[in-house]
Amino acid sequence: MAIQSNILRSAMLAAALVSGAACTQQTASAPPPAATQNPELAGAWYEVYFDTNSSTIDERGRTIVRSVAYVVANNTTTRVTVIGKTDTVGAQSSNLVLSKLRADGVREALINAGVPAARIDTSWTGETRQDTVTQNDTANRRNRVVDITVVKMAN
Repeated sequence: MAIQSNILRSAMLAAALVSGAACTQQTASAPPPAATQNPELAGAWYEVYFDTNSSTIDERGRTIVRSVAYVVANNTTTRVTVIGKTDTVGAQSSNLVLSKLRADGVREALINAGVPAARIDTSWTGETRQDTVTQNDTANRRNRVVDITVVKMAN
């Protein structure tokens, strides 16, 4: 019964975090109480958005990072994948650097929030792997993003 309760609680937390991550007007709630044993969001995907030509994580992004960090820091069977991306505004070489800065910034924020550095995989794609394909020099918020995925490690 306790296992089912933990699974249900984890599923509810996952649904709340995913819906909070997808809504720009809604802020994610605080992490669950410490009484929750081994929270699990393996396979969960989050997005931290950025302003044009910026690698600064806004308050909404910091909330997402804290929520992910809480789960990962309290569940030793998980890893985090961080992938930085940009839209097509600016030079391709500059966008590659910007996507690296964004990914590194989210990685550092996760580490500062308690995620062990050894459990974070970081990469960046610049403008080459966009969520929404656009013409060159097109500003698109959905492409100015760092994707964060929580994955369960193989036993």
